[in-house]
Amino acid sequence: MTKILKAGADAGNNALKLWVKGQQPILIPTIYSIYMGETTATMDEDDIAITALEKNIDVTINSPALSQNGKRYIMGEKVIEDRVKGTELEKHSDKSTDELPVMVTLTGLAINAMRMNPTVNKIDVTYDLSVALPVQTITPQSAQANAKRYMGTHTVIYHHPSGRNVIVNIKIEYCKCLPEGGAAAWGIVYDEHGKVTRRKVDTVQGIQETDYVDKTLLSFDIGAGTTEIVVSEGVRFNPKLSEGLHYGVKETILDVIKRWNRQNPRKAIENITEFNEIYLNPEHPRHLSLREQSKAAFQQLATRISTAIMDKIDDMKDDPYTFIYGGGAAILKDSLQQILSEKGRLTNVTFLNDAIFVNARGLLVYTCSPRFELQKQKELGVASDAS
Repeated sequence: MTKILKAGADAGNNALKLWVKGQQPILIPTIYSIYMGETTATMDEDDIAITALEKNIDVTINSPALSQNGKRYIMGEKVIEDRVKGTELEKHSDKSTDELPVMVTLTGLAINAMRMNPTVNKIDVTYDLSVALPVQTITPQSAQANAKRYMGTHTVIYHHPSGRNVIVNIKIEYCKCLPEGGAAAWGIVYDEHGKVTRRKVDTVQGIQETDYVDKTLLSFDIGAGTTEIVVSEGVRFNPKLSEGLHYGVKETILDVIKRWNRQNPRKAIENITEFNEIYLNPEHPRHLSLREQSKAAFQQLATRISTAIMDKIDDMKDDPYTFIYGGGAAILKDSLQQILSEKGRLTNVTFLNDAIFVNARGLLVYTCSPRFELQKQKELGVASDAS
């Protein structure tokens, strides 16, 4: 029986976050450029190291989910390193139909397979996969259509500068699409082995451990294009109380980039991927300057989002267990914590570690769950030989 790998893929406006069971997570900035050929003769005859595959993406993709096949792309950090103009998701892109989330997800799955088979030139791999769409736009129809386009067989060819090509044939046996934010609850309540997780909380009796299986959870997933406000009872998503805000950090970042480029025309930032490279890397020579330039804009956005957080907590009553995460939370954490602390509103509020990967891990945990397996058997009539 075919070995099936379990995976969760959070293809956001800024980056793909992919987590495969038993493997290290993968992050690929959501940006690409069509391969135009080398501008100079390459003298590099070495393969890309296994640990650097996602930083040097040069691939050809064939997939029934894409309108054009056989095209060669560079993606993610390589777009910045090669100093080429890249294409990103629009601010208000429809991720249920846009092809870029599919392209980066398939590439991430191929890189994971290559990590597991570093010397093999042709790899056949099978996955079960969970993906997500924003709460504000997801419908049963869009969720089903989004999941369906991932299912089937796809081929990614990874081009090494040495001339070696690795062909990865990816079969996605089953895919399920969840609401963004709602997926994270699975990783808060359980681990990928189905074990209930426990966390320390501050109570009137002091620090105690608790689980969240039957607790009311309020999740704030601060992304690039949207902010998801999700209410669940354990992992049971409550759509009536959940909502999505039409803004995240992307619009603010674009405004910062405009101001930065006006003041620093010789050091212009070309896109959000390059912004993140500078802003999130303390060792980058322009890191401190960009953080200072961004401070006021992010403080204003943090004030706006903190108001939404406090209003929702008040609507819920009784200080629900509140979790804040997402790529935007990684940028706004200090400002949000300061505002909530000054207003005495940190009761039961947790800023989750590895904020960028929280949704991906939740999607992975869901893929490993009996509920996923039940849905798969119901729709396909097959059971997994899960890994």
